[in-house]
Amino acid sequence: KGEGLAAPSLTKPRMDWDTLWDTAGRRDELGWTGEFAIPFRSLSFDPDATEWGIDFGRWIARKQERTRWAGVSRNRSWISLEQAGRITGMQGLQTGKGLDWRPYATARWADDDDAGEDLEIDGGFDLFYKLTPNLTATLTYNTDFAETEVDHRRVNLTRFPLLYPEKRDFFLEGSQNFAFATGPLAFHSRRIGLSSSGQKVGITGGAKVTGRQGRLGIGMLGLRLDDFDTLDPDEVFVGRFTYDIFEESKIGTLFTHGDPQANLDNRMAGFDINLRKTHWLQDRTLSAHGFYMTSQDQLRGNGEVYGGRIAFPNYPFNATLRWKRIDEDFEPAMGFIARRGVDNYGAYAHYAFDVPESPWFKDIIFAIESSRFDHIGGGLQSQTHDLTLLRLDTLSGDSITFSHKFGEEVLDDAFEIVDNVTIPAGPLHWARWGVKGGTSAKRALFAGLGASLGDYYDGDAFIAGGDLTWRPSLHGELRLGTRFTDAQLPGGEFDSLTTTLALRVTPSAKLSFNSLVQYDNQSQDLGLNNRLRYILKPGRDFFLVYNQGYHRTGDRFQSFKSEAITKLGWTFQF
Repeated sequence: KGEGLAAPSLTKPRMDWDTLWDTAGRRDELGWTGEFAIPFRSLSFDPDATEWGIDFGRWIARKQERTRWAGVSRNRSWISLEQAGRITGMQGLQTGKGLDWRPYATARWADDDDAGEDLEIDGGFDLFYKLTPNLTATLTYNTDFAETEVDHRRVNLTRFPLLYPEKRDFFLEGSQNFAFATGPLAFHSRRIGLSSSGQKVGITGGAKVTGRQGRLGIGMLGLRLDDFDTLDPDEVFVGRFTYDIFEESKIGTLFTHGDPQANLDNRMAGFDINLRKTHWLQDRTLSAHGFYMTSQDQLRGNGEVYGGRIAFPNYPFNATLRWKRIDEDFEPAMGFIARRGVDNYGAYAHYAFDVPESPWFKDIIFAIESSRFDHIGGGLQSQTHDLTLLRLDTLSGDSITFSHKFGEEVLDDAFEIVDNVTIPAGPLHWARWGVKGGTSAKRALFAGLGASLGDYYDGDAFIAGGDLTWRPSLHGELRLGTRFTDAQLPGGEFDSLTTTLALRVTPSAKLSFNSLVQYDNQSQDLGLNNRLRYILKPGRDFFLVYNQGYHRTGDRFQSFKSEAITKLGWTFQF
């Protein structure tokens, strides 16, 4: 079971939302039956409202079919709220006092070659209070992330930093209230509580307010960080406010203060406007937005970013145009930015030909996507053109895509792509042919595979990757994934391999076990993460986590780090 949060701007639910509820299901001679028990205390709603919007739907994998009670349209997301049905008679509901207290206790044992052996017992809590039916305040003390899933390993073969997603529940809860524009990430909560090298920085405590008050959307977060290594104790703050205009549009602001990964002063402020119309030209959707951000950093000084986008996300024609300018000195210390000092232009369009008379195919799709980065002072940095020559989607849920990519990279400086292999400065023209496909997840064994061949910087390379999944039943799944690059460059040859093996076992809705093994041949490190979760009852969770790190030396793997964590969390609702 799982729950998600739907919003008008989303094409799929945010599965990071979490609340207390219970469910059960069975299959018998009448088919499949499901029952869902959701306490009113777990929902945010106006107790004086006499009417709710509600909808029901089901994904039937064997038919590749979505059913929905109200508001079916191919030009709207399956989770869209605009055409939901109505339920009346919701009076006299018992909502409680709106207070949730979630204490936890942890025990952590670690054995590290560098730090030695250590045993730590700790505890803390999160306290939630509904200021209004749609506005929640959270107090946190000694915030803990022991049960968080580990990152999927990646090898960076570019000259730009990689973006890793947020996975910690505390930051994911209410994260939609901090979303800002679609330019550089003005606020990326992953910067908080982690050092620049990815090590844990303790969070003493803090407060968060998220939700809505009428037309006003509110997101405020303030935290106190412990000292770590060369980092001094610090306070960070982020505030995001939006105001609804017209029927589906909004304007907003964002403010951040503090640098969680350096002993520097940093401030950032931004403004954005999002315009959306879902009934334009009958049943079409049109959206546009613009944004502006400015930062003041103790090291870089002042910088700014501004840009916009217009989108026509419909079936069968889907198109987007975008542009943004990023100053060289723009520095969002609580955000993420990969490139500075550039103008970026982008366009995307695809057309899907429906073939209702075909017994095999659902859609035949052609698409083009282009992106260009120019230095603000003049001169090309890079450009990419991605042509989808043919994409076939079958009625059974399989797909295959043939593509051709070409472009140009202008390297102002040489950079070392892997140890002892350097890409020289200068302009590089490239072109690659690719194919990728996937089989339907309705089958017990399914896969997603892709490969490309052609130019690679100043040489050439074969790149392949994919995932093979075996799901014999709803109680278990085994997935093997790999990413492989075999490059021949004038500066040297290299191959890069990343492999993952993931196991999920769920004997019941209350018990789950996940294991993830990861290895890459550049670091020569192998990581093992095991996580067991037992739900005593909704809101009462026990976690057991075991992590093991190995380094390859010759033909042997030698352990360099072990860690075992137990955590018990409890939820009290009042």
